[in-house]
Amino acid sequence: MTRYLNPMKTTTEQRLYFESLIAKAEQELRQHPVAYKRRLQYLVYLGYALILAVFMSLVLLTAGTAWLAFTSSALLFLLLKTKLIFVILALIWVLLRSIFVRIPRPEGYILARKQYPKLWSEVDKISKTLSTPPIHQIILDTHLNAAVVQTPRLGLIGPSHNTLIIGLELLLALSVQQTRSVLAHELAHLSGNHSKFAGKIYRLRQSWSQINQSFSQAKALGTGLMSKFFNWYAPYFAGYSYVLARDNEYEADYIASQLTSREATASALVSVTVLNEFTQQHFWKPLFERPYTQAQPENQIYSLLAEFYQQANLKDEDFKRYLRAALNRKTDPSDTHPALMERLKALKLSHLHANELGVVKASTWLEPDLKQVLKHFNREWVEIYGERWDDLHQRSKLARETVNQLNLRLYEDLTAKERWNLAAFTAEYLPEKDALPLYQKYAEYHPEDTEADLAIGQLLLERDDLKGIPYLEEAMLQPNLQLPAAEAAWRFYTKHNDSAQSKRWLLHLEAAADRMTAAQQERQDLHAKDILIDPNIHAITSLKPLLLEGLAKHKKVKAIWLAQKEVEHFPNYPVYVVAVKLSGFVFNHDKLQEKLVSSLTLPNDSFLINSIAHKKLFKQASTIGQRIY
Repeated sequence: MTRYLNPMKTTTEQRLYFESLIAKAEQELRQHPVAYKRRLQYLVYLGYALILAVFMSLVLLTAGTAWLAFTSSALLFLLLKTKLIFVILALIWVLLRSIFVRIPRPEGYILARKQYPKLWSEVDKISKTLSTPPIHQIILDTHLNAAVVQTPRLGLIGPSHNTLIIGLELLLALSVQQTRSVLAHELAHLSGNHSKFAGKIYRLRQSWSQINQSFSQAKALGTGLMSKFFNWYAPYFAGYSYVLARDNEYEADYIASQLTSREATASALVSVTVLNEFTQQHFWKPLFERPYTQAQPENQIYSLLAEFYQQANLKDEDFKRYLRAALNRKTDPSDTHPALMERLKALKLSHLHANELGVVKASTWLEPDLKQVLKHFNREWVEIYGERWDDLHQRSKLARETVNQLNLRLYEDLTAKERWNLAAFTAEYLPEKDALPLYQKYAEYHPEDTEADLAIGQLLLERDDLKGIPYLEEAMLQPNLQLPAAEAAWRFYTKHNDSAQSKRWLLHLEAAADRMTAAQQERQDLHAKDILIDPNIHAITSLKPLLLEGLAKHKKVKAIWLAQKEVEHFPNYPVYVVAVKLSGFVFNHDKLQEKLVSSLTLPNDSFLINSIAHKKLFKQASTIGQRIY
């Protein structure tokens, strides 16, 4: 699902706007299908018209400037004298940046045609059958999925570079026929056998999403105007074309079933949907618990995963339970991919087949270099997680020692912090132990601590126990706990298909997320227009020794003040401003500033300013704040 953000609207307003577009489009398609498609076509023309207009303006400006340079030296001299030439050149640069904004291609392990002929042969056969544009590159990532990404070669213009992304986990988990169906589904989105209009709309949705994201990330001179247009156009186009995009998924399933079989397509849908959770619970979760007791990181992860999928019994009770949950899940209103049951109904299947043990997996398409591929991803996994594994093992070792020592003492003799650590360390580092009773006991002794309510509520909901909701409602009274509390409740009700409660908690979650974002934004920077206030006595008492130890020893530091930035969100978590008066000549200001900052250990959301580089802020801080040196 693609998220389109408008900083002028709340997350809830953006979602409701998007949902209103979807509802409007669905109604128009039902009542006036021809008019709907015509309007959608005009919307497509609008996007390309803007790109064409910018491109033509760029060409005309560039050609006109060159013509002036060669035909009218007097006029060119006038432009130079009045400096208008620089305005024209700046405008050309702005337009150039707008047209040729960089849209990066997907990255991953490249599967060269000569090195992996079996896989390429499968893709070529499907592509030829479905009359798709050529696939220029196949890359391998680690996911249990596949996708086709089209990247414009010249910014917003020019032909597309087509990349097929295949997950290694997909090849390890699914049979040859199932994977063939998955690839057929993805390539069907490019297919000439598709409804041409619907297929074009599907691809354009992806393209505009990429373009909008690239402009949002660019933040460079020349992208501002285009970015504003795409901030409006991309969500409008995505919402209005949503109904066709969802129909496109059904059509791609149908094409895949025609190319393979209905049974293969259905079993592929079931496997991709259910195996994600099945593998998470039975492979990845136990794996990430090993650092708690195992010093050396695993270095054969994907080799072990391959064995796991060869031995996995998809008829056991756990798999059936995950399957029942998946079949009961409703379609997410903001996701173009329909729920599993809806897709199976569209295929008109009355029963499902589960794979037997030992079935030939699609990973054989990587032969004869499958071992080399596994070796590459094994090594990559160790590079990413090896250091974290070592760190987690050391922290777990210390935590276990702490828990053992605390358990030797009477609970009544423990401090509040020790009681909290006993519960928190058990929950985080001792997965074989149940931390819930420890949190509940902590809450009995410290009923005022709402963090315990959050922890208890989360643990109860993880066990599908509705009694966790009152605890989360209590945690919601604390502003900094609202985001995790609302998310836990929303996920619980969504999982159990309680739409009314899910929507209610989604509103809480979105509001909490907006508050957190606003709080982070006002804490990122310090400006002269910001209001500074006098710090409280607790801040002075706790921070004064740290500031004196870190700053007073520097020869250039003659005085120190402590102030606070006035913040709207989470005022109980202050933003400190340390103002330092410097004396004498400073040869390298940046180096001195870095040296002063590195010598301090301050809370997060703190700023260090000095009398040379931040004169206005320094004056305000030294007037309002408390001098401590």
